[in-house]
Amino acid sequence: MVAGTLSSRHGSYAKAASRGMGVTVWRIAWRNLWRNRRRTWLTAGGIAFALWMLTFAVSLNEGTFGMMIDNAARMSLGHIRLQHPDYFDDPRVEYTLADAERLAARVQSHPQVQFAVPRASSFALAAVGERSYGAQVVGVDYAADARWSTLPNMKPAGRYIQGAGEAFVGALLARNLGLEIGGEIVLLGTAKEGGVAAHVARVVGTFATGQAAMDRSVVQIPLADFREGWGLAPTEAHSVVVIADSVAISERIAPSFAGPDWVSLDWMQLMPDAEQMMDMKIFGAQLFFLVITVIVTFSIVNTFMMSVFERTPEFGTLMAIGMRPLAIVGQLMVEALWLWLMGAAIGLGVSGLLISALGFTGVPLPMDPADIISAYNIPDRLYPEFSWISAGMGVLVLFVGTQLAALVPALRIRKMRPVEARRAAE
Repeated sequence: MVAGTLSSRHGSYAKAASRGMGVTVWRIAWRNLWRNRRRTWLTAGGIAFALWMLTFAVSLNEGTFGMMIDNAARMSLGHIRLQHPDYFDDPRVEYTLADAERLAARVQSHPQVQFAVPRASSFALAAVGERSYGAQVVGVDYAADARWSTLPNMKPAGRYIQGAGEAFVGALLARNLGLEIGGEIVLLGTAKEGGVAAHVARVVGTFATGQAAMDRSVVQIPLADFREGWGLAPTEAHSVVVIADSVAISERIAPSFAGPDWVSLDWMQLMPDAEQMMDMKIFGAQLFFLVITVIVTFSIVNTFMMSVFERTPEFGTLMAIGMRPLAIVGQLMVEALWLWLMGAAIGLGVSGLLISALGFTGVPLPMDPADIISAYNIPDRLYPEFSWISAGMGVLVLFVGTQLAALVPALRIRKMRPVEARRAAE
């Protein structure tokens, strides 16, 4: 009598499932999920939480890393740098751009470029009295650099360059030379034509970046002074430093600035160490995501194992009236697909809203803002950047995880015998 009742109840179920993944099967799978509402919501919530955690972590990581790269680029190198093809590997003073002023003006006309300024650079001997140290002399457009570079704000003493005959020196170099604000520094190097390059400047300020290699070697002077001392033409420079609207944009537009007599290097080529650090962060994020995916997958496996145990008599009846085990497995996979859709929708919705809001307000750092700015010259808040790529990958990987989770308990169904399954109801 019981078998007959169950046969009547599940007859339409078996016919629908045996026809394949039709509309009726999707409806039945949806209804099956709500037999235990609490378990369904907990499982879908776990998927949503995993997706939110991954998306938020990657978005915050990308926002933080983008800020770090931007800060490093604005210190000196720029997002993009145009220079002689051989200058990067062999920075000789004769490897120059003949018309750097016009090239800089042309690049700055790009709608996604904020600044494009010429620069000159050479190695020299910096001397004060009887003391002398090797230094890198950089000729800068000080009026433009004061607007885009972070280096002028890293000054423990004095001020930035405001006119000809002035110099801005690394704090360690100034200390090694016994140099004080207002003192004179003598720079001796090799001019473009092979003669002696000589320049005397009055130090108006010092900077401290926290990078010893930079603080003990760099001397900035006006570009016009550098051209005069090192024998460059009035429009000549060694590079054009480009600041784009963002780090991500600079990667896309950098190749478009390459020319017949110069190369266009993006930040990854200019700062290979930063690229390696980014790769390590990406690997860490992937490892983190793998752990989260495994945890969520096990929770879903547990959900479906409980479902199989609770519905063993039902599955035995369906098999007794002619439904194949593979059709039952397919039904479980449709239920897993519904769970994935629910979790993904909730996770993407929450992630999008939260990250969009924090993208405007920022995440405050648990430190004194004054200490952060003075020590690292970075903002006191982190701004996450929503990553559709990471969100999409998270959705895809969780889809694979839920389907695999549905297959694990399905192995029990393949070995199930109708009579033994029916006895489980007794």
